[in-house]
Amino acid sequence: MKIKNLLFALMGLFFVIISCSDDDDGGSSFDAAAQALIDDEKLIEYLQSHHYIPPEAGEVFGVIDTLTAEETASPIFNDIEIKEITENDINYKLYYLVNNAGKNSNPSITDSILVNYRGFLLDSTRFDERLTYTWLPLTNVIRGWQFGFELFKDGDNTTPPNEPLQFSDTGNGILFLPSGLAYGNGGTVSIGPNEPLLFFINLGLVERADHDGDTLLSIYEDVDSSKNVNDDNTDNDQLPDYLDVDDDGDGVLTRDELVQTVYVISFTDEEPVLGANEFEYYRIRDEQAETITIYTTTVVDSNNDGTPDYLDPNTN
Repeated sequence: MKIKNLLFALMGLFFVIISCSDDDDGGSSFDAAAQALIDDEKLIEYLQSHHYIPPEAGEVFGVIDTLTAEETASPIFNDIEIKEITENDINYKLYYLVNNAGKNSNPSITDSILVNYRGFLLDSTRFDERLTYTWLPLTNVIRGWQFGFELFKDGDNTTPPNEPLQFSDTGNGILFLPSGLAYGNGGTVSIGPNEPLLFFINLGLVERADHDGDTLLSIYEDVDSSKNVNDDNTDNDQLPDYLDVDDDGDGVLTRDELVQTVYVISFTDEEPVLGANEFEYYRIRDEQAETITIYTTTVVDSNNDGTPDYLDPNTN
C-alpha cells in the first residue's frame, strides 16, 4: 500500500490507457456486431501469420515477428488461449498468450495494478509503452484490460532497499484485443477507429480497492455481477455504489451498516475461518512481531428480507 501512495501521482501522466473506451458509433449506421466479426478475422489472421520470440535474459518483453516460408517456428495461434466475452449483447473473443501466469493474486476489475506494458497496432506500430512500473486503476481502463488482467496473477516484491522496484514471478503475457474491447469506432489521437490492439503486459502487484472507504471492497459493490460497477446505484443518486458512502440513501453510512472484525494471528497459526458473508478487507504482515493482522467485513441482513442492510433503506 505504501508503494502505491508513493507512485499514484504518476498516473496523471498516462493518456492512452486511461481514456474513455466507450464506442463513438458515429451514428446509428455503425454495426458493432459486424465489426466484432471483422476484428476476429483480423486477429486470427495475425495470430496464424506471426510467431513470438521470448525475451532475452534481463528483458521483460519478447517480440513478435512475421512468419516466412523458411520459418520453422510455431505460429502464436498454436499457443493462444481464448476468453469469450459478451458486452452490450455482442460476443467478443479476447485472445491471450501466457508466458508466466504469476504467483499470488488475480486482480478484479475494480483493483489497482502495478504494471509495465507495451501497446501495438497489428501493423507493428507502437503507440504506447511504460517500461517502469506504473500504477493504473482498472476502473479507468479499456474493457479489454479489465477482462485481460483478471487472467494473470501478480508476483513477489523483491526490491532491495533504496533500489528501483523489482518483482519476481510476475504475470507476463500478451493480450490481443478486438476494437470493441479497446477504443471502438471512436479511436484516439494515436489509434484509428476500429483498430484491434495487442499489449505486452507484466503484472507486478495488485492492490485491492475500496474507492469510497466503506470497508467493503469495490468488487463486492458490483451488485448485479455485470463486471461494471458503474451501473450499480442503489439509491439512484449521482454516485454509483462503489463511490457512494451511503449506498441506500437512508442517512446511515454504509460502513456503519456493516460489521468489521480484526483477527491477529502468528505466522504459525491457521488462518481464521470466515463466517457467512464475511470478506477479508486487507491484512498487515509484521515480520518483526511475526504476526498477521486480518481485517474483515461482514454483510448483515438484520430483517432477513434478502436485502443486506447497507442496500436496504428500510433498515438502519
